[in-house]
Amino acid sequence: MPTHNTQETGWHPILTENRPFVYAARWYAPGATTATLDTVVLTALGKPWKIEPLVQVAIERTFHPDIIPNSTLKQEVGAIEKPEKFWLHPPRNGHYDILELNPFPDIELPAIIGRTWNVHNFGVPDSYSNPKWAIWEDNLFLQQQYQLTDFTLLSTLLGRLPCHRVLATSNCKLGTTALESYFNPTYGFVRLHYRNIDRSRLELELVSVTSRPSLDKAMFSRYL
Repeated sequence: MPTHNTQETGWHPILTENRPFVYAARWYAPGATTATLDTVVLTALGKPWKIEPLVQVAIERTFHPDIIPNSTLKQEVGAIEKPEKFWLHPPRNGHYDILELNPFPDIELPAIIGRTWNVHNFGVPDSYSNPKWAIWEDNLFLQQQYQLTDFTLLSTLLGRLPCHRVLATSNCKLGTTALESYFNPTYGFVRLHYRNIDRSRLELELVSVTSRPSLDKAMFSRYL
């Protein structure tokens, strides 16, 4: 796997092997004001991803659906971590498959306010098609636009973190989706707010980098 001289670039790895990134997930049905809670854990595996070994590193996502007792599901996907780019596959399993139609978490580095970039003709196979949100055949092609809009100090359960905010949209023949993401150079994406194709919403918040916490409403109220 390629290595990078962090002293020359100022870049330091985020996805270090076996480091767990625990996200609290809040799912909002279309028009809903109350959420269903879940957790997603991202862990770097310290090896190339088998599908694109020269480009992506392997990460494992572990799902803990709190509404389904004793349920645990693991999934290996890829990520790009380089001095010029940090990019992640979103969670994708079960109802998380809907995120394939959204912009993927992505930031081009160095982070420059006002910077824009595009991803054209990103194809999503019909294996992610689902009558609960959208139906299509073959590949559905997305046109994605990103803009790094500003720098902010974000209140999180890990403290007040300096973050770059990226706003992104994804357009296809079925409609438009959006992602508002906050990137921190130590922890990566610490907040991800998705607006989905069916008008549902998902909010992912980084709550721990050491262990899986117990979720409750009080946890969320501390940083809303």
